[in-house]
Amino acid sequence: MIGAIVKELIGLFVDDELLAAAIVCAVALISALALSGVAPGWLVGLLLALGLPAALAASVLRSAQHHRATPRQ
Repeated sequence: MIGAIVKELIGLFVDDELLAAAIVCAVALISALALSGVAPGWLVGLLLALGLPAALAASVLRSAQHHRATPRQ
């Protein structure tokens, strides 16, 4: 019972696991660049502004291909 509730709560925030993983990885990588001082602030902002929408677009395209390949009933 508790496990099902937790699963539903996680499902509210994470509908697409690969999208969530891509966002976490992108933010982790970009924050590591920022915290280490390798990338200046403007580059960090640019990477976030380009990387996160790119992850979303890739997820939408992957989902569209999956729905196109799945036969309708």
